[in-house]
Amino acid sequence: MDNTTILICDDNEAIHESLRIFLQSEGMACISAYSGEEVFEILQKKHVDLIILDIMLPSMRGTDVCREIRESSDIPIIFLSALGSEADRIVGLKLGADDYVTKPFSPWEVVMRVKAILKRMTPPRPSGDGKLSLAEMTVDAGAYKVYVNGKQIDMTAKEVEALAFFIRNAGTALTRERILNNVWGYDYYGDVRAVDTLVKRLRQKLPSEGVHFAIRSIYGVGYRMEEVE
Repeated sequence: MDNTTILICDDNEAIHESLRIFLQSEGMACISAYSGEEVFEILQKKHVDLIILDIMLPSMRGTDVCREIRESSDIPIIFLSALGSEADRIVGLKLGADDYVTKPFSPWEVVMRVKAILKRMTPPRPSGDGKLSLAEMTVDAGAYKVYVNGKQIDMTAKEVEALAFFIRNAGTALTRERILNNVWGYDYYGDVRAVDTLVKRLRQKLPSEGVHFAIRSIYGVGYRMEEVE
């Protein structure tokens, strides 16, 4: 876990101290934030591999922080909360969190959850050169790069993986569940609406003019990537 940076956001200093001790014992670096606003300031300046995020923050709730992050990033998020009902956990996961830990908690349990999520998020190296093409788009799965008409498009790792999956299944209607299982993994506990959020980001980033491909919405099913005239 060397060179891994964890951002801890909680307004309780004791939470920072206890988590920092255990995370650093596993070779992870820690950055502290005490409000949602600080989270966004840090993300603009530094690379972060995972966020441990308290829900009950001053001025800006952790749920709002998560929702805003998910508009542009798939960085892993673990919620910390004193609210431990099943309904609360479901709401947190539907917002796009990768895990939900109820206070009080064991710092070592949190570290184990962090390691499990980071392991799941580590992309496997594809066989061969890893390049896939559809019309004007080329996805270099090995280098995690996307090109349209020769121009590189800035994408997150999860967005690249989703495009690669779409191209491998071009012309096929894919259910949200199938996309979720193949792109996030079968042990992902999130909601299928994470797929809708990701597709929305892909459509915003990919050009709609001068290209002959599109991600179509299939009502009641999911999505299909196809070549268009």
